[in-house]
This record gives sequence, structure tokens and C-alpha cells, in this order.
Amino acid sequence: MRQKTSAIILAIILFTQIIAVSALSTGDAKNEWLNLKQISKEKRELYRDAKTDFAAYNSEVNKQDIINTGKETLHAALNEAEAWLIWKELVAKENSQIPANLKSAIESDVETNLGKINGLRSEVDSITDRLDLGIVFLKMIGKYSELITDVARNNGLVLVYRANLRIESLESFEGKLRAVAKDTDSNEELDLALLSIQEAKSNIEKSKNAYNKVIIGGTPLIKHAEANSYLGVARVNMLEAHSHLTVAYKQIRGAKQ
Repeated sequence: MRQKTSAIILAIILFTQIIAVSALSTGDAKNEWLNLKQISKEKRELYRDAKTDFAAYNSEVNKQDIINTGKETLHAALNEAEAWLIWKELVAKENSQIPANLKSAIESDVETNLGKINGLRSEVDSITDRLDLGIVFLKMIGKYSELITDVARNNGLVLVYRANLRIESLESFEGKLRAVAKDTDSNEELDLALLSIQEAKSNIEKSKNAYNKVIIGGTPLIKHAEANSYLGVARVNMLEAHSHLTVAYKQIRGAKQ
């Protein structure tokens, strides 16, 4: 009976949390994160003060103060990370330029990382000495690296999606100009534009493949830099295509007048 009651209470708590999160606007979520970020900063300062006092006085009271302020600092950091994830998830949900499958991937990664945060909270609560404090702190660094890796990958894939939208627009414009380019001198510019578009598409695809390899267990920093590089070249390709299309448009317009 007691277990059943506990399960019901837990379900109510979780349901209440879901309602609270869904009721948040992106602005509210961002403000909540900023508030918790400031609290986290204040807790870190108290922890540094406790370590300074311990170095000066080396008493049991000072030692316990390090543990207490250390635990508060870790909890504040977890609260800050949780609020940041919730804000980012809401931003993604409300962005009409992000496709449903990518929104779903972002939501899945957020939920996974929120689960990790809840697990770490239990570990922080169980800290009893400075050794425990150090071990949990190192675990949090590892989990934070995983969180940042997920965010970097998803942000990169959002940029890839936007780049593909831009490519579709350039392809459409090129097709329309080519359809009316007969008996004009614009074909050379259109061919150059098409070549730049094709190069851009190739580099965007390479960028997407590299972003998908930004994972823990691989070489996330290298792959992220590689993906950014490909995307940077693709942007140059698109600027070149736009330039050639502009020239072609002027040539066609001049020929038709």
C-alpha cells in the first residue's frame, strides 16, 4: 500500500513538472535560466570563501563548511544546466524553421540530459566528505561535456537545415532564369552559378555528415571544427552563386528590354 501511494505521489509530481514546463514561454524560461545562473555564481563565490577560510584556519568547522558550500554549488550548477536545457528545448519547439525530425532529436537529447542531471542530484545529496565532493565534481564535468556535445551537434544540424533552405531558393531562382535565358548572353553566368550551387550542396552534405559524428566516444571537437569548415566553404559557394545569378538576371533583363 505504501509503495502504491509513493508511486501515485511521484506521478503527480512528474505531471505537475510537465505542466509547469509546458506553460513556460521562451522568455520566462530564459529569465529563469539567467536567475539560476546568477545564483550559481553566488554559490561558487561562497565555496571559494570557504576554501580560503579552511586554508587559513584548518578547523573542523571550516572543513564542514567546504562540504556544505560545495554541495550547494553543485546543486546550483545542476539547476542552471536544467533551466538552460528547458529554455533551449522551448526555443527549438517554437522555431518554425526547424523540421519535426530535428525537433524530435533535440527533445530526445534534452530529456536524456535532464535524466542525467536528476541522477547527479542524488549523488550530490549523498556527499559526506571532500573526497566525495571531488569525485562527483569530476562526474559532473564529464556529463557536462556530453551535454555540450549534444547541443553542438544539434545546433550544427540546424545550421545545415537552414543552408539547405538557402540552396533550394538559389536552385529555384537559377531554374527560373534559365527558363527565360534563351537568346541572351547569360548562360555562362548561369552555368557558373549552377556549379557554385552544386559545390555548396556537396559541402553542406559533408558538413552534415561531420556534425552527425560529433558524439562522445569519437572525436567531437575535431568533427565539429571539420563540419564548421565545410559549412563555411558552402557559404562562400552560395555567395558566389548569388553573385552569378545577379549578373545573369541583369543580362536577361537588359536583353528583354
